[in-house]
Amino acid sequence: MKKTVLVVDDEPLNIKILAELLGDNYRVTVAKNGEQAIQRARATPAPDLILLDVMMPEMSGYQVCSYLKSCEDTWSIPIIFVSAMCQPEDRERALQAGGQG
Repeated sequence: MKKTVLVVDDEPLNIKILAELLGDNYRVTVAKNGEQAIQRARATPAPDLILLDVMMPEMSGYQVCSYLKSCEDTWSIPIIFVSAMCQPEDRERALQAGGQG
């Protein structure tokens, strides 16, 4: 059975690229905003990995990550931030929110 990767991004092109890259080896599910990401992360079965964009409307990736890491049913899901933001302070903020290094 394929592992599930939840791709969270509000940009259709980014979703398409990640889905194409991962699609042969993983089951890919998609969320286009923070609320959908939380719902899909808390669904059964939970994703094995979350690829999370930082810049999204209404709820940032940092906020989504912090929320998921505070919940008993989602805290253990690895979260990797996918972002064009590459300053040291961006990386530090991602790690503080609970993202993987």
